[in-house]
Amino acid sequence: MLRIHRTALLLACGLAFAAGPAQALQVVVTHMDKNADGSTTYQFAVKTAEGESLTPGSDFVTVYNFGAMVEGSAKSPEGWSFASKEFGETPTWNGYPVVAPVDIPGLSNLTWSVSRPVAGGSEIDGFSATTRSSKTMDGEYTAQVTREQPAAGDASAKQTKQAIIGHLPTPSYLAH
Repeated sequence: MLRIHRTALLLACGLAFAAGPAQALQVVVTHMDKNADGSTTYQFAVKTAEGESLTPGSDFVTVYNFGAMVEGSAKSPEGWSFASKEFGETPTWNGYPVVAPVDIPGLSNLTWSVSRPVAGGSEIDGFSATTRSSKTMDGEYTAQVTREQPAAGDASAKQTKQAIIGHLPTPSYLAH
């Protein structure tokens, strides 16, 4: 039953990911690898929408409440840095959070930040982290991105920040 549920979740995420151009940044689980020691490695991809970019020093992606994370297991693609904090980095505006993800104290949050620009319409894979949890649940992610907005009455564009919140399968942090 769990295997069927997990497969259905991955299929739904995969279909949503492949269905067409993103309207906003998406973080998806591309697959989960069951390891010989009983742990599971989650493979993630990030897809940016047209007109949206990721700027070094300000833009990032955070996956919240990644239960039973194996220390040192997170991997990042080239041009990205990783941090795991008890309280995940959340998009803000003038110091105030602009989205409200559930962030449970004592659980790992996975934050990937860009160290070189990422253009709109890009798909980046190579993000991963390993957990000792064998169950999944509906988890959350947030992202802060840079969006090109046409200026009113002007042909030039201006850059604004956009906050995104979404759902994806994550390791369960509930008692087994």
